[in-house]
Amino acid sequence: MVVILADPVGAKIENGLRTWASLDQQLGIYTWSALGLLGVAVVIALIGVSNTLGLSVLERAREHAMLRALGLTRGQLRRMLAAEAVLLSVVATLLGTVIGVGFAWVGYETFVTRALGDATMRVPWLSLGVVVLIAALAGLLAAVLPARRAARVTPAAGLSLD
Repeated sequence: MVVILADPVGAKIENGLRTWASLDQQLGIYTWSALGLLGVAVVIALIGVSNTLGLSVLERAREHAMLRALGLTRGQLRRMLAAEAVLLSVVATLLGTVIGVGFAWVGYETFVTRALGDATMRVPWLSLGVVVLIAALAGLLAAVLPARRAARVTPAAGLSLD
């Protein structure tokens, strides 16, 4: 049998668990929303890297043909373009990470330390390393079609392009 002591006087007893559960749910929604936006940004970045590499293949068709005429194999040309795409994506990711951590530090120093003096800023290095690794793999994936297109052109046909 449960006896409620606060009922006769019209008082309520709360322990704050509902409030914490609500805040935890909101934080979960914000986290998944941010991850969804990050996923969309990754897809846009993949399209951008693939587009940049595709334009590079078109603009440097004579250069690729010259390299092929000098003895570069199709596989070596594909690896060269894959390395270019990986470097492009990794440098962009590292630059974005440095700028993002810089902005986070400025926000922490500006807002958090004033409101919560004993709060500490932690940078999730392992998670950032995983993001850089995923960006490298995404750059490699984005290079597949442009590299395949560049490797199909024969040296003679590529040197005759204008």
